[in-house]
Amino acid sequence: MAASIQNDVVAAVEHEISCPVCLDDFEEPKCLPNCAHNVCQHCLEGMVKKRQSSIECPVCRIESVIPNGGVAAFPKNHLLVRLIERTPGRKEKEAIKEALKNCKGKLEGAETALKEMEDRYETSRSQAEQIKQNIKSMAENVVTMVREQETQMLCEIDQKLSQNRNEGTFEMHKSNTSGLCENASSCIQTVEDILQNGVVSDLKDLKEALIEELNEFSESLESRIFWANCEFTHPFDVSLANTESVDKFIQEKCLLGNLTINTDSASVPEDIPTASAFSGLCIGTPVIQKSIDYSMCGSLIQTVDSSSLGVANFTPFSVAVSRSSGHFVALDEEMKHVHIFNEEGEPLKKFRIMYGDLWDIGVSNDDEIVVLNRESNRVLHYDMNGNFRKKFVTAPKENVKFTSLSVDIHGRFIISSSPCYAETQEDTMPHILVYNPSGKLTLSFGDDRLSSPEKAVFLNGKFFVVDHGGECIMVFDKSGDFLEEIGKGRLEHPCSIAADYTNGSLAVSDRGNSTIQIYSQDG
Repeated sequence: MAASIQNDVVAAVEHEISCPVCLDDFEEPKCLPNCAHNVCQHCLEGMVKKRQSSIECPVCRIESVIPNGGVAAFPKNHLLVRLIERTPGRKEKEAIKEALKNCKGKLEGAETALKEMEDRYETSRSQAEQIKQNIKSMAENVVTMVREQETQMLCEIDQKLSQNRNEGTFEMHKSNTSGLCENASSCIQTVEDILQNGVVSDLKDLKEALIEELNEFSESLESRIFWANCEFTHPFDVSLANTESVDKFIQEKCLLGNLTINTDSASVPEDIPTASAFSGLCIGTPVIQKSIDYSMCGSLIQTVDSSSLGVANFTPFSVAVSRSSGHFVALDEEMKHVHIFNEEGEPLKKFRIMYGDLWDIGVSNDDEIVVLNRESNRVLHYDMNGNFRKKFVTAPKENVKFTSLSVDIHGRFIISSSPCYAETQEDTMPHILVYNPSGKLTLSFGDDRLSSPEKAVFLNGKFFVVDHGGECIMVFDKSGDFLEEIGKGRLEHPCSIAADYTNGSLAVSDRGNSTIQIYSQDG
């Protein structure tokens, strides 16, 4: 009964402190002297026309004379001002309004930025397509010209060769000489056999015939030697002239041009100093442009292992990065050590957690290292120097078993409970629990949809959960209501997920096919 009366009173007060024109709480309430009704000053100013001497009350239509100082000179209702200031929930309402206004502004800015980004992207894409067509056309022209030159030059060589060197004559002389050489060789072999095996009386009879035959071959061979020595003593000179441009083209690796991307800072919004505008492509040498080196994309920058740390064994089980400092931390679950590194991968510190079954690690928005202890269902907080700060989080039910941890952009802790690694799976509930930065449970969901959740992240108003049992990514809204499945049929054993807050995409680790798959938010 008391609560009902209080609500009625609050409603009545809210009615009295509302401007009859804008219907919002009064801003600088002015009292009209002839009727005592109150209106916001800025609302009155909007009602007054040029050279108007009086104003009509928007409530009762009674006119009041406008003072010499304008509507600002109307008396201010200080009672209303105090009533507004003391109205229950006013501060909360103002805070919410301010947050709402800020969010609307950011939304408008995001929509404008998105539209401008789309325009820049379409412009860049159309320019790129045009340049691609130009490159193709240029390359086709070059190939056509080279082939035409090739055909023409080959024909010229054949013509010159046929004019100066008769192939038929060459083949005839070559054939005659080859035949003569074979016959002379046969004759020489016969004479040598007779000399070696013949009877002296026979040699006397054959002397004249053999000498005559050998002399004939000698004369014929001598004439062939003379012909062979005279023919082609001055070979037909074949060479390429005026090839400087061709040589240069080859030396420059046949480049059709230099691809550059314009990154002139003048085209970049001032409030986004690190953004780069892909404003167009050009072929040739730019005046004020910056080439982008893609050679390091996907390259190994740093390796952190036992040797670089100077420890006997280093078996990192989980890793997390600080959004503010860029430092990253690694959990060595086997040795129960937490290692802290700077942005360059250089070790800064390590500390040991004496007890517990350590399963995951994260970094809070306050730059605290957060370690998940599955054995006691606790989240342990340490500073970047390894000093213990606090522990909180108590499982809401006995059949919840903490499995993985992630920290969203709002600083909330998203914890999964999975039966996949429990000794008694039937007693462990598949669940997602969301705790605010102070450790208070604000949301739990998924027990009716999930089978073996491995990890969950929050991105742009949705929860994305990799479910090993379902072989997919389960998507829930910000209230924990199921929306859809993505990745079904492409994932075999999804085991981890990370949110890319810059590009709005999801990186999913699949142990089944040893891949990392990148998904958009719609799958």
